[in-house]
Amino acid sequence: MIYELNADRLHIKVCSKGAELQSLKRKDGTELLWQGDAEYWDGQSPLLFPFPGKSWEDKLRIDGEEYTMPKHGFACNMEFELVEQTDNSITLKLTDTPETLKMFPFRFELEVTYTVVGSSLNIGWKVNNKSEGTMYFMIGAHPAFNLPGFNPNDKVHGYIYTENAPDMQSNVVLPDGYCHDEIETVELNEGQLPITNHTFDCDTILDQTGRFNEIILLSKEKMPLVRVNFNMPVLAIWAPCGGAAPFVCIEPWYGICDRFQDPRELKDRNHVISVLGGDVWSNTYTITAL
Repeated sequence: MIYELNADRLHIKVCSKGAELQSLKRKDGTELLWQGDAEYWDGQSPLLFPFPGKSWEDKLRIDGEEYTMPKHGFACNMEFELVEQTDNSITLKLTDTPETLKMFPFRFELEVTYTVVGSSLNIGWKVNNKSEGTMYFMIGAHPAFNLPGFNPNDKVHGYIYTENAPDMQSNVVLPDGYCHDEIETVELNEGQLPITNHTFDCDTILDQTGRFNEIILLSKEKMPLVRVNFNMPVLAIWAPCGGAAPFVCIEPWYGICDRFQDPRELKDRNHVISVLGGDVWSNTYTITAL
């Protein structure tokens, strides 16, 4: 099921599968969100719950038990139900099922709310722990944004920009998707990181310093396209083919992929969220059309 909001400055589409944002258009019809193409990547903006990235040996370890967990979690492949739709918002909900309990032994409700305010789209997450004990989880966003006028022969396809920020400190991501303790410095020139055919030869820029809360995507002509604001400890930036792709993903995460050969319990992972039984956790990030 596709739900639509046609507000004054933005038009959005959200799919009930995964509560995934599938279109983000300016009033003039310009599509800002990648529309999916298996030649590069068929996703658009999947929700990563209850684990972003890859868990060691595809297992979550909780209270001494092991549970099989696919990369980026299960929420992106599940049907959400509509809770409410207004003139400027859509709220969808996922509740635990016998299937999820085999992967993640907690009873929960996960609500995702999209709210259009002017030229901005606020994406709110609310996680209700319906279990009696403490629930541990992670969550992340994975929106992909178009790079207009993409030409694989161009030297630069666009720019990541962050004002008054230090160089990024990226954990090395291994070819199998695990995180390594080794840190590589990603240098910014006056706050800008050019997106070239080799920017993502490292696979993913993965900064878990918590120093970034705003990223602006610029076109290859350095025109502002979108701004992403967030309050999360991890920033992942990714594009396939080393960067030779018509889009780039700007991904705020509350959590991180597992380290290589690290079978620690979920509760002991970096940036894990803990919620007492009956309590609710919430967070919001914002995408603004520029």
